[in-house]
Amino acid sequence: MSEQNKQERIRKIYQMLFEMASGNLLFQIANLEKEDEIDQIAHKLNEIASNIKNTFHKIGHVIPQFTYQNLVQHTFILDKEFYILSFSSSVLDTLKLSQQELSKLKFSKIIAKQSINNWKTIENEIVTNNIFHITLQLHLLDKNNQIYPSYFTISSLLNSNKIVISGITTNIEDYTNYNIANNNLASSKKIDSNTIVQNVYNYIMNHLEEPLPSVNELAKMFGTNDFRLKAEFRKHFNISIYKCYTNERLKRATYLIKRTNIPLKEIAFISGFNDYNNFSKAFKKKYNYVPSELQRSLHEED
Repeated sequence: MSEQNKQERIRKIYQMLFEMASGNLLFQIANLEKEDEIDQIAHKLNEIASNIKNTFHKIGHVIPQFTYQNLVQHTFILDKEFYILSFSSSVLDTLKLSQQELSKLKFSKIIAKQSINNWKTIENEIVTNNIFHITLQLHLLDKNNQIYPSYFTISSLLNSNKIVISGITTNIEDYTNYNIANNNLASSKKIDSNTIVQNVYNYIMNHLEEPLPSVNELAKMFGTNDFRLKAEFRKHFNISIYKCYTNERLKRATYLIKRTNIPLKEIAFISGFNDYNNFSKAFKKKYNYVPSELQRSLHEED
């Protein structure tokens, strides 16, 4: 086996893990022909994804795909002694700490043991380098000892004793209605409804750039009637099918505006809007400001 082929198969393992973490349990690794360790891992991942999907269906849970809404930027400002002076509000949710607990805390106290040696090296280098700048992976530790690995950029501010640490981590959020589950979840009717709603949701997520079929057309595509489909979808997601479709397109657009330099009209097209004015109106209706007012954090030099 060539090294390139080996690396490609390992890449598929990582992609499978990412898809599972994002809620896509339909993703599978195909063409498992070799009986080596890599294929054994891939086969186990396929089995795990199928078992999770089947179990969730049995208990009446619709699996949302956590796409475009799970990136969170964390920023810390430290003093020259590496105590935390300030931080972005997202840090509190991720680390499960209060503002009082985090303020004036030594930054090393929220670093897991996997990264503590790297951090000590950084502390020593910053002291001797007034223009220090580096990007590397750090493992942060929350109040419950949950580890959050992420790449952070660490810089010393010019003409200042302050240090800025900034990075992107993932916080999973979704709007699924979790209050579905208390009565007669094992009935075959419940399982069938759950499967239909799951399939419709997956269809929406995979066709955001296309016009949404009518509810009647969707019902025919997935073997039910429009009345039942509308009722079951709203029961699971507490939102209408069309509203879900529009919200997901706008989430995709928001992500692209924030993280790329793609022109706004092109983003509107990528997000399934054929007309920029319609895109702008829908965007303003949801967020109370137009797309051009959203700050773009990616600059030319990035």
